[in-house]
Formats: sequence, C-alpha cells, structure tokens
Amino acid sequence: MERIDFAAADGYPLAVHRFEPHGPVHGQVLIAAAMAVAQGFYANFARWLAKRGYLTWTFDYRGIGASLSGPRRQTKADLSDWLLKDYDALLRHVAERAPDQPLFVVGHSFGGQVAPLLPSRERLAGLVNIAVGSGSTRHLATRTRRSAPLLWHVLAPTLCPLFGYFPGSRIGVVGDVPTGAMMQWRRWCLTPDYLLTGEPGAREAYATASYPVLALTFADDELLHESGSRLIHGAYRQGRVDYRSIEPAAHGMQRIGHFGFFKPQGEADLWPQVAAWLDHAGGAWRRAGTS
Repeated sequence: MERIDFAAADGYPLAVHRFEPHGPVHGQVLIAAAMAVAQGFYANFARWLAKRGYLTWTFDYRGIGASLSGPRRQTKADLSDWLLKDYDALLRHVAERAPDQPLFVVGHSFGGQVAPLLPSRERLAGLVNIAVGSGSTRHLATRTRRSAPLLWHVLAPTLCPLFGYFPGSRIGVVGDVPTGAMMQWRRWCLTPDYLLTGEPGAREAYATASYPVLALTFADDELLHESGSRLIHGAYRQGRVDYRSIEPAAHGMQRIGHFGFFKPQGEADLWPQVAAWLDHAGGAWRRAGTS
C-alpha cells in the first residue's frame, strides 16, 4: 500500500492509496466510498484484490477522512464536487496511467449511485455496485424510513447552519458531511426516485451508460429496501446488469447489511464473486479491443 497525495481537478489535495499486486496485473479497480465513509474501511478488500492481480485504488472525497483540509466548517463541497472534481479526476488519472488495462469501479452505496454521471465513464470496463439503491424516503428500510423525516426536516436544516457542516458523528447519524453535500443529498432523498428525479440529467445518464454492471444487494440491508435497488438498476437501458439479491444465511452468515460485504466475513464467499466477475468482464474488454 502506498499513500499518494493527489490533486483534484481544481487542485484540492486528496488522500489516495494505491495497492500494488506482486505479480502480473489483470486490471485496475477504483473503490468509490459510501457517504461519509473513510477509505480505510475498504483497505482489507483492496489488499485482497491486489493479491488477485488488480491494482486497486482508494480515496477520500474532499472534507472526508484524510482529505479533510482545515476546519470542517470551512470545507465548501457538494456532491457534484465529489463527483466531478474528485472521483472523475482520479478515474481519469488511473485510466491514463495504464490505458492497456481494463478499469473497473467498485462503488459502495453513493459511490455506485453516481457512477453513470461520471464524465469519464467511457473509460470503464465495468462497474461493481455494492449495496447500491435509492435513498428516497419511500425506498428506505422500515426503521430508517421512520427516522428520515427527523433527519431531513429537523436535523440537517438546523445543524448545518449551526455547525457549518453536518456533525453526524456527534449524534450517530451518517457521519460528518460538508453542508453543501448534505443539502444536495437531502434534495435527492426528498424526491420520489432519488437522484433519478433529484439531479438534472441523471436518468438520461443511466439510460445511456453502456458498461456492464454487477449489482450485489443484501436482503438484510438496514438502510435501503430492495425496491429502491431494483429501481436504480432498472434505469440502465444499454449496459448489462447482473443483479444478485443475497440472503446472508445462504452464504453461512448471520448478517451482512449495508456495510458487511467489506468486512473480513465477506472474504470466503462474497469477495470471490466479485473477483470472478472482474476476470470475466476484463476478458470481454480485451476481446472487444482486439476485434
């Protein structure tokens, strides 16, 4: 693992880690994090992918984890900054570094939701979505749906102006998020079809994205209901979607939920599913390039 100080599209310093394989490289993988989740959460999975021949990259969006520069209240960032200036800039860098290798994104929740909106998405050989669905109130799991009105109509509008950011770590909700990102996310979540109706051009972006998708959704996800995941993945019109709804018991696990895939429990049975799909998609990408 190597720490890299990477400049985003506007020069903002981002913390990036690169996990190098010891042997032949089969491709590259960029792991795009969930909302307010620092990249260290994905390190074990990134190391595992590197051992299987995938040069793997993790990063923190501006204002999150090691990409926080200065006081939180002074971080001016919304979801579009994360997408266009951070995520897409690193994707372009990774693609240009090895144009002869297939490049994949593993998107966890938010990281997969916004992948179709990436300006450089044509560089992708495929997308792996982990626990990706709609955050619209009507698509939340029951317990989360009950608490959503408090978050969106009381906590976010009150605490963001008071603290200069959303202090989620203090109250055990979401995590610390820049005000701009929190309020844009609020807009998405308060529309019927999440970003498909909350972000201009999103539905068209999904409909025209042509890369293949592996979607792993978990029956015991405590945040997102499967109906929202079906909605999001149904918005793809050109790309092939391999949609898998996973029951924990079928894989010898008591619980997976929204975050469990990336924990060590996933290594025995869940992670190999992704590696096998990457191998297959990488082979198809190479064959298409030589045809």
